[in-house]
Amino acid sequence: MALFRTKPLLQAVLLAAGLSLGLAVARAEPQEMPPQLSDDTAEIINKSVRPAIDAKEWDRALGVVSGVLAKAAPDSYDAAIMYQIRSQISYQKNDYDTALEALERCVAINDQKHYFDAKNAQELLYQVSQFNYQIGATNKDLKQQAAYFLKADNALQKWLVHAEPKSFTQDTYFYISTLYFSRGQTEPGASDQKVGRDKESRALMEKALYWIDRGLRSAARPRENFYQLKLAALYQLERYSDAVELLELGLKQKPEKKDYWQQLAATYLQLATIAEEKKDPKANFAFNVRVILTIERAQRLGYMSTPKENYNLVGLYFTIGQFARACELLERGLETGGIEPTRPNFELLAGSYQQIHQDLKAIATLEKAAKIFAKSGQVEYQIAQVYFGIDKEKEALEHMKRCIAKGGTEKPSVGWMFYAFLANDLREFDIALKAAAEAAKFPETAKQAQQITDAVKATIENRENQRKKP
Repeated sequence: MALFRTKPLLQAVLLAAGLSLGLAVARAEPQEMPPQLSDDTAEIINKSVRPAIDAKEWDRALGVVSGVLAKAAPDSYDAAIMYQIRSQISYQKNDYDTALEALERCVAINDQKHYFDAKNAQELLYQVSQFNYQIGATNKDLKQQAAYFLKADNALQKWLVHAEPKSFTQDTYFYISTLYFSRGQTEPGASDQKVGRDKESRALMEKALYWIDRGLRSAARPRENFYQLKLAALYQLERYSDAVELLELGLKQKPEKKDYWQQLAATYLQLATIAEEKKDPKANFAFNVRVILTIERAQRLGYMSTPKENYNLVGLYFTIGQFARACELLERGLETGGIEPTRPNFELLAGSYQQIHQDLKAIATLEKAAKIFAKSGQVEYQIAQVYFGIDKEKEALEHMKRCIAKGGTEKPSVGWMFYAFLANDLREFDIALKAAAEAAKFPETAKQAQQITDAVKATIENRENQRKKP
C-alpha cells in the first residue's frame, strides 16, 4: 500500500491556480477575498507550465517556474503557488530533496501570510511530513535518517493539532504508525542494542502500537499490513507473549497464512529459549510443546513440511525427552524422504535407538545406511561398535574387516586400535598384529598399540613353548 498521495495532486494544484483567475473580478473587498495570482503568473502557468507538464517535459516546466520565482516577491502568493508547483514537478522526477525544499518554502510563506485555507494548509503539512519520511527511508546514514524522521514527526504534530476526524483514513493511520515504528528503529542507540531495551526507542514503539490499534479499530476489515506492523513492533519490544496471541488470532481467522505458522513456531521457540535462560524448566518444557503443536497443526494443513522443518520437529521431541516419538518420526522421514537421507541422519537415528536400548534397531538402521553409503567405512565401524556393546564380538570383527576394506574410519588411530583389540580377543593374532602396527603409527595410540603387540607376541610365544614340551 502506498503511503504517499502527492503525484495526483499536481493537476489539482494547477487547477486551483487556474480557478483563482476567475475570482479576481468578483470580489468587492480585496481583504475578504482569497488571494489571487498576478495576471502575468497566471498566463505563464496556462501557456507554458501546463503544456510542459502535460507533455511530461519536467525540466522545461521547472525552468519556467524558476523564471517566475526569480521575479516574484519572496512572500507573495505567486511565490507560494510556484514553490508548490516546483515541489510537485520535482516529486514527479523523483527529486525528493528539491521537492521537500520547495514545499517547505511554500509552507513558510503561508505561515507568515496565511494565503491558504485550513484544508489546504493541512494538506501541505501532511506532504511535508511524508516527504521527510520518504527521504529518510531511502537514506543509508542512520543519523540523517533519524533527523528526517524527526522532521516528519514535527510536521505531523502540527497537522494533528487541526486534523478533523474525517482526515483519518486507513492510509493515514498506517503512515503515522510506520513513522513512529521507523523512528523507534533509528533513535540514537537503537542500532547498538535491542530496541526494547532503549527507553526512547521503546516509547516510540509504544506510540506506533497506539496508532496501529487505532487503525485496526477504524475499519470492520482493517488492512493486513496493520497486523504485520504490529507484530514487528511487538518483536522489537520483546513482547513475545503478546505476539503469539496476535498470531494465534490471525491463524484462527486465516489458517492458510503459511508465514504466520512459521512466525508462531519461531516465537514459541523464542519464549522457550528465554525460559531456559531464566532457568525455568517447567516453562521451557511448556513452550517447546507449543512449538511442536504449532508445527503439527501446520502440517495437518500442508504447511511446514519441508525436510528441514521435519528434522526440527524431531529435534524438539528429543529436547522434551520423547525419544521414542523422535525415533518414530525420524525413521518415517528417512523412509519417505520427508527428512533428508544423509548419513548423519541415519547415524542420529541409530544413536537414538541405542538411547532407548533398542540396539538391534540401531544395527538395522546402520545396515540400511551401509547399503546407501556403500563406500563408507565409518558406517561399518559404527555397526561394529553396536555389536561389541551387546557382546557380539565375532559380528563386530566382521564389520571391522569391512570397515578396513572400505578405507577405514574417519579417525584411523581409533579404528585400527579397536580392530586390534577385537582381533586379539578373538585370537585372530595375525590381524591383531597388523592392526596394532597401523595404530602404532599415531602418537595418541602408539603406547596402547605396543601393549597389544607385546601381549600378542607373548601369547604366541607361550603357545609355541607349550607345543615344544614333550
